[in-house]
Amino acid sequence: MELQLASRKRRIGLTSARSQGERKPSLYTDRQNQMQRLAQKEQTVSRLLGTDSGLKRLGANMANPVRKRLDYKGIYRKFTVVEQLPDGVPMFYDKDFPEATAIKIGRGGSARIIEMTSERVILDEFEIVTRPKIPYRELYVRRFRALDRTNDRLVEGMQLREDLLGFGLLEAAATSVGGNTPQTTPGTLDRTILAKAFAQVEQRRLQVGGVLMSAFGTMGVRRWDWQNLDQVAMQEVRETGYLGDMWGAQFYVSDQVPAGVAYILTTPKFLSWLPVRKDVEVIPADDPDNVRLGFVGYALIGMTVHNNWGVCKLTFDPTA
Repeated sequence: MELQLASRKRRIGLTSARSQGERKPSLYTDRQNQMQRLAQKEQTVSRLLGTDSGLKRLGANMANPVRKRLDYKGIYRKFTVVEQLPDGVPMFYDKDFPEATAIKIGRGGSARIIEMTSERVILDEFEIVTRPKIPYRELYVRRFRALDRTNDRLVEGMQLREDLLGFGLLEAAATSVGGNTPQTTPGTLDRTILAKAFAQVEQRRLQVGGVLMSAFGTMGVRRWDWQNLDQVAMQEVRETGYLGDMWGAQFYVSDQVPAGVAYILTTPKFLSWLPVRKDVEVIPADDPDNVRLGFVGYALIGMTVHNNWGVCKLTFDPTA
């Protein structure tokens, strides 16, 4: 009996050793498997390079720099009519004819004549330029694509400058003589003060199309409860922390707007015009003498807010 058990144990041990030996690959087999995996990866990369979606997937998987915040995205063009002008065409617009008021006249009387004349406004175009440069060394010591990131920063700077110029025009129109009455509240941004500011624009026979505000305006919206919002809007604020639209107007947030300020704006065609002579173009501009690589960002545009009735400034307390 003992001999049988010993013989069985030896057979089990031999079988286990064989199975372990079969599971353990040789160096040759391991090298062949590794080469096959590399070949499969190369085929996958080649296939992705052939399509736009594949390029996007490859770009998303590349190493990115450690960033402190999101890149800035320009939003001023959402509030203005953007028009591409051909080369050499004058940059101007014609104002509308005045209103033709009617009067009641007596028998045998004569009605007055209203002469229709239009005023032409000529704009001066201006240039927006940025010139980022990076040392050659950055191409080889960074884990991310230094030139691509420089290009991203260039576009970000151009959009930021365009927004700052546009927001300055909105501020000038909101505080100009003959415009809407600015609205002020000692508390946070609430529905009551918004309704008053909306009425300033709507009394001019205009429709409110957008609300531009700082992040502190969103802080006030997050404090609204069921008494201020319907169930759909409450769910939107709970899920996203942000109210997308209300009363037919879209809400926009920018960190370039002063903390306690919001602008209530009419639709673009009644508010402003942005003629484009040359849209943003990125031009390679290396400097080999100083061992620098870089670009030049260039744009030639014009800007105007032609209707001060279409914007109302609202101020609130961002610390309340």
